[in-house]
Amino acid sequence: PVRTTFEQTRQGLRDGAVVLHESKGSKTVVFAVIGDMSLMPVFDAASDLEEQGIGVRIVSVISPRRLYRPDDTAWKTCTEADGGFLDDQGFEQLFGGDGLIGVTGGTSAMLEPIMLRSTCQRDVVAWKRGETAGSAGQIMAFNGLTAEALAKRAIDLVG
Repeated sequence: PVRTTFEQTRQGLRDGAVVLHESKGSKTVVFAVIGDMSLMPVFDAASDLEEQGIGVRIVSVISPRRLYRPDDTAWKTCTEADGGFLDDQGFEQLFGGDGLIGVTGGTSAMLEPIMLRSTCQRDVVAWKRGETAGSAGQIMAFNGLTAEALAKRAIDLVG
């Protein structure tokens, strides 16, 4: 399902990510999500966490490169240098919380800029391996990408 407006997509391309959902609670867990299918169990986990009084922010990562710090890359050496990186304040607005879980249906390397910059408790849930399965849900469960697993990791992070 499409979860962003055109303006949110433009913002995500410019800033690297966009907030899709935010709720308040006793503590805040941030889900930094790469991919569309990965969002489904994250939204389900958010509902479970909110019922327990835990706030949730779901951030869709659209352009991970924008989330590096300028000195993390050699962008100045490129012929067509592009120094458009999200500043610390913008990063904190997106990813600041009591716990951060990076979620991707692909390689965890895509989450590197977020894990490098984040200062809160953090964890990663990423694709472990491919298998043949009858449905997307089955293969996601095989890789630990379920609402139950995500909610448990979030609770473990924020206590």
